[in-house]
Amino acid sequence: MSDTPTAGVHRLERPAWLAVLATFVVGDVLTTAAGLQLGAVEKSPVALALFHALGVVPAMLILKAATLAVLGSIWAVAPEEFRIAVPASLAVWGAAVAARNTYVVGVLLA
Repeated sequence: MSDTPTAGVHRLERPAWLAVLATFVVGDVLTTAAGLQLGAVEKSPVALALFHALGVVPAMLILKAATLAVLGSIWAVAPEEFRIAVPASLAVWGAAVAARNTYVVGVLLA
């Protein structure tokens, strides 16, 4: 099986979007919520304001949905040969953020 686009969808796009869901959405939300409960401090003023207004998990889900809407729009208009870069880069970013948050949680638990 080749890695070339077929019918407008690269064969790795679906797994890449699932990785986005696992890392950027679930991983980041869970590790951020855990860190904040243990005393970590959110550095983003936008996220912090939304956390106070809506609660941590609802605010994070809104922020994630907004990010996915913007990047999904970019993905939709990107040339087919470059579309895989959108979910792949977001999945890597999500994994890095979740890993850092996990480290912070570990430090706070130590």
